[in-house]
Amino acid sequence: MNKMDTVVLNRIELYGSIGVALEEKIGKQRYWITIELDADLRRAGETDELEYTIDYAAVFRVCEQLMRSEDCDLLETFADKLASRLLTRFPLAERVSLEILKPDAPIEGTFDSVGIRIARTRSG
Repeated sequence: MNKMDTVVLNRIELYGSIGVALEEKIGKQRYWITIELDADLRRAGETDELEYTIDYAAVFRVCEQLMRSEDCDLLETFADKLASRLLTRFPLAERVSLEILKPDAPIEGTFDSVGIRIARTRSG
């Protein structure tokens, strides 16, 4: 396999209700989401045509729509659903990597954020 190129959406800020604690369910929390989609983008570079790449505005909309519609307890569940949806929606993508951070997690203490990273490939 050739080295893949990557479409990156860095630190999207969205609000949702992912969490186990009651305080996480009753109000909206802030999430920072970074999405990386690995694909062969050479044809887009050669032709300057959007149809040969992954439209990051469309990626943003998929993420935003899922955050509005899903009520998950775990970030892992949301991340898995988002990865699956992105691989389905963007057939050019061979791999998706996600980082989802909660800067306002209900934890006593000082921290920048807590969260997870996952990676999924088209082949499994």
